[in-house]
Amino acid sequence: MKLNNKIILSLLSVSMVFIMGGCNKKPLDQTPTGGYTTGNFWRNQDDVIAGVLGIYNVLYTEDWTGHDLYAFDDQSDDISVDGDHPDFKAIERFNTDPTLQLIYITWPFAYEQIARANNALIYIPKVPVMDEAIRNRSMGEAYFLRAHAYFVLSQIYGEVPLITEDNVLNGSYNIPKSSVDSVRALVESDLLKASTLLPETYADADKGRVSAGAAWGMLAKLYIFEDRYQDAITYGSKVINDGNYALAPNYTDNFTVSKQESDPEILFAVWNKNQEIPNVPASAISTYFTPRAWQGWGFHHPTENFAEEFEPGDTVRKRATLISVGDSIPNQTNLVTIGSGDAYQMFTGKAGQSTGRMVPSSSTTGYCIRKYTAFMPSGDGGVDYDLKQPILRTSDVYLVVAEAKIRMSGAGSGDAEINAVRRRAGLAAISGAGMPQLIHERRVELGGENIRWQDLLRWDKDKIVNLDTIVGKPKAASPLPPYNGTVIIPSRTFTRPKDYYMPIPQQIIDESKGIIKQNPNY
Repeated sequence: MKLNNKIILSLLSVSMVFIMGGCNKKPLDQTPTGGYTTGNFWRNQDDVIAGVLGIYNVLYTEDWTGHDLYAFDDQSDDISVDGDHPDFKAIERFNTDPTLQLIYITWPFAYEQIARANNALIYIPKVPVMDEAIRNRSMGEAYFLRAHAYFVLSQIYGEVPLITEDNVLNGSYNIPKSSVDSVRALVESDLLKASTLLPETYADADKGRVSAGAAWGMLAKLYIFEDRYQDAITYGSKVINDGNYALAPNYTDNFTVSKQESDPEILFAVWNKNQEIPNVPASAISTYFTPRAWQGWGFHHPTENFAEEFEPGDTVRKRATLISVGDSIPNQTNLVTIGSGDAYQMFTGKAGQSTGRMVPSSSTTGYCIRKYTAFMPSGDGGVDYDLKQPILRTSDVYLVVAEAKIRMSGAGSGDAEINAVRRRAGLAAISGAGMPQLIHERRVELGGENIRWQDLLRWDKDKIVNLDTIVGKPKAASPLPPYNGTVIIPSRTFTRPKDYYMPIPQQIIDESKGIIKQNPNY
């Protein structure tokens, strides 16, 4: 977060203040790990501000939003996983096992975010003297961030235990799973509360905090998952019609360090800032998506099928989304070693002079996601960790509203929202758009942003798409040399209803002594 650097640094030294049974790596343990406790921390306004920043800090964790959550999107037709994590590859191939490390590790970090939010919601109202506007804002942030964690859990695992303030106060953590409807009812309640407590905008010192617009946008996303079309339109339209959350003038602004802080379109993000200050965290997203030759680890590679989805004139979004064979990135020539097997090789021109164009030879598909790759302007090739990681953008909300209108009123009813997004991309307007056009637009507008797989799952459940057909197509590499259209992942089989959700981690079931039951078919 940008926010206040002194607060951030003091917070980091006590980042494990908010301990709660059911919300650490072993969720049923209740042993404090820091010098502060709820009994001696929530004393004044500074503690409240630091405590809320502690909830945001969970977002920086690579085992949560910075990396592991994207492994689930590797199940889609857009991305193929690379790297040395066999559990990622098992998930991509629908060979999921309750004992996989990734299945387990995602769970405790979600509940850590919930734990910190619960503590904030319990203790902020008890702070005797503080600015009431900051009290309300802080409560709104805690409600929003708890809702975010539960919404993600419901997408991945389906039914999960609901740990709220009452559980904390009663010491009741070992409880059964709640239904998906119950979990999402809490998400809805939290987001509605957040929307009334959060301000619509922030001054520069507080940029990066969630706003009322973020809550409205998340509500619209929740409602589209629940097929509540009018509600999705109502809350999505609040975002669209509020001048504070306009689409950025240029698509690339959403993924450009120098533009992001003034970008009204970024409703919710991991707000990296001030990487030069020791111990201030940064999202791991840049590390895991940046190619290996450019100091990243290059885990997630786009497929040829995804690259082909872009219309011939959709060059702005395609170039902002994909690094393709022959592309270059500013400030990166210092890192290139011609002929190195794991580096990016360069084409050469006359007399052996480099043209500055690069072939991503360490990519399994011939493509990399460009949105999370930025470099320091000094030209030394260092990754710029000031790049924010957008989680929710206004364009997503535009397309949610368009989809809700189409599904409620038929083809053509969402044309205005679709064309607003297309116009920003420099594309011609379309008319009479139905679900095929909406599905295409979401795929290219939001590609690589961990959205595609969840879209496909909900559309399959509603029989709008057929996942058998989609996952039945092999994942292939670029047709250009040296990839030559190689099949990276062969045809896969999607099993309903099993593969709609991940299994509950076996370790969680064991620690609960059977109170928490496994999902069906695992």
